[in-house]
Amino acid sequence: MDTYESTLEDPKKLEKVKDFRTYIQHNWDRIFDWREKVGNPPKDARGLGAMESNQRHISFRMKKRGMHWSPEGGEAMVKVKQGILNQTLRAVYLNHQHRSKRKQRDVKKTTRLASLLHQTTRPSIGVKQGRISLYGAHSSAIGQLIKSLR
Repeated sequence: MDTYESTLEDPKKLEKVKDFRTYIQHNWDRIFDWREKVGNPPKDARGLGAMESNQRHISFRMKKRGMHWSPEGGEAMVKVKQGILNQTLRAVYLNHQHRSKRKQRDVKKTTRLASLLHQTTRPSIGVKQGRISLYGAHSSAIGQLIKSLR
């Protein structure tokens, strides 16, 4: 902070740095890494800053769309979105269904087939143009069809 502060010449920026320094000094005892406070954190656990970049996925679904959530419903929706993003939703869903091993295999097979059959959207090739040839009278069925298409 001292080095950065010494490079500043703009009084507004200097004031912002001083305010930030004051804030950090007053709140230093409340700034900690959550992994040090929790017993047995996961080995690959990241700091809370990792969530900041991912909050858009959840906040877009939960806010500003005219929806209202109960605390239980909101937590359930966050867990579903989290499972989708972490690619663990399918496994968790299948494990929490109290089914026999055989039925579990059938469900896994069905969901696997469904994912294989899912086709991605293909780009449109536009309008195809063509012509129906008339080798007969205009009063025939094909003649009437041609008239109706014009």
